[in-house]
Amino acid sequence: MNLIKPEYGGNSNANIYASAIKFFGGNTDRTPLKYNLGRQDKLVLIILDAFGLSVFDKIKNPLADADVKRITSIFPSTTAAAMLSFYTGLTPSEHGVMGFTTYMKEFGSIINMLNLSHPAQEEPIQMLAQNFPKYISEKAVPLGVELSKLGVSSTAILPNSISDSPTTIFHTRGMNRVKYYYPWDALIQMKKLLSNEGKAFISVYIPVVDTLSHHYGPQSPETLSSAEDLLAMISKSLDGLKGFTALITADHGQVPNDKTNVVNQQLMDILDMPPFGDSRAVFLNVKNEDSAIRYLEKNLGGFILFRKSEVIKSGYLGPSLNPRFEDRIGDILAVPEVNESLIYSYRGEGDADYIAFKGHHGGLMQEEQGVPLMIIQR
Repeated sequence: MNLIKPEYGGNSNANIYASAIKFFGGNTDRTPLKYNLGRQDKLVLIILDAFGLSVFDKIKNPLADADVKRITSIFPSTTAAAMLSFYTGLTPSEHGVMGFTTYMKEFGSIINMLNLSHPAQEEPIQMLAQNFPKYISEKAVPLGVELSKLGVSSTAILPNSISDSPTTIFHTRGMNRVKYYYPWDALIQMKKLLSNEGKAFISVYIPVVDTLSHHYGPQSPETLSSAEDLLAMISKSLDGLKGFTALITADHGQVPNDKTNVVNQQLMDILDMPPFGDSRAVFLNVKNEDSAIRYLEKNLGGFILFRKSEVIKSGYLGPSLNPRFEDRIGDILAVPEVNESLIYSYRGEGDADYIAFKGHHGGLMQEEQGVPLMIIQR
């Protein structure tokens, strides 16, 4: 199988949380990166959405002093799960967010884990949005809360469109939130904060590459140009600054999408509910596992199929599963080893843009899992 297992033991983006705490002299039971970041007063984490190695390897890197490591994402390799791992140090099997959409038995529903809404709606479910920590792991203590105990001031620089979303508010507990409108003002805000005195942690999240990659494809000129320009802008922003360590990485990569498989009535007939997870990490609750596997093998030949017990044993979701979240895995997991996706359309014509995506992610192929970690120490 052409599938990459996330390297949760110290070489994944889930390990950055523990390294940040150790950077400032704290202790944690989470596993840190296997790379020594040293000790300075300031640490900045720049997350470039979908900036995978398959993009990085095709562009010029103006950051000549960056020590470039090759690490992995988490699984499912998707923003909703990865951002929670960045900010809590937990793997998906530990924190309970199993993809862009997750089945939550507590609500008897599939939930959009970015909006905390039903997938057919934009408005968050208020009970969930107001009590989000109750429905994920009790160990999910956000990084800003831990750093505040160490006397470290933390700031998250975030797109205006998501800066006040329920999940963002949770991720950035203990941190100041600074809104930005375009990458230019995001990096100016970052430079201002790095120029201040005292201990500080700064995170910057920029989703431009992901947006372009979905619409034009991960290897398109539009995507590669944006990625190269972002690194040039970051390089310029860091010029002349001293006394900091910067980590530049991604939540995941993307693969070209050669074919979108849209769930049809035949497939729905063998399911108990619509699929959930992500377009390339598809969890299925089925009426009969054996007959469902036969149907899927015949009609989705490029997808590798795992039963629930195999998913848990594989460690793809993490080294250990919180028993509370076993229902969130589904009876069968379908992961493609080809450039295809499987989606369920909740909104008909309203999903036309999504169905037409030229890039997707969520799975275990190298293009999705491999991400750079650029370490800059000045």
